[in-house]
Amino acid sequence: MPNAAVAIYAIFMVFILANLLMLPLGIAAIKSAKQLLRAPRDVLMPVILLFCIVGSFAINNSIFGVVLMLAFGVIAYLMEENGFPVAPAILGMVLGAMLEEHFIRAMIRADGNFLVFFERPIAAGLAAAVFAVVLWPPAAWLWRRTRLKLD
Repeated sequence: MPNAAVAIYAIFMVFILANLLMLPLGIAAIKSAKQLLRAPRDVLMPVILLFCIVGSFAINNSIFGVVLMLAFGVIAYLMEENGFPVAPAILGMVLGAMLEEHFIRAMIRADGNFLVFFERPIAAGLAAAVFAVVLWPPAAWLWRRTRLKLD
């Protein structure tokens, strides 16, 4: 067993050393990225688009990935032009499948009892905070409306 403890300590020391080395390397990377961002937008955007096309093709080695990426790019452009935020849509696309999978797994473990999400104090507190944030604007609107009618 002592060999396992030595291996664990060695792993932790390597992590500490890596974090210490990342500080100067990160500062150097920031300085070089600052130079990269000084490139004109007319040059930078086609290069980014090229990397996106190559990356979407490389995932499955098919043109379908490229067409899908371009279609979602057009949808994102239209959303941005019409005042819809794009970041939540991207988060939904990326995290949606994972959320659905874990939700189904939790429902199977809880035998379909939805209240299992609110049994622990931290989860219940977070749920109450979410409900308060979601319900506060309509409640404040109703409050102002009824107050104006009373005056």
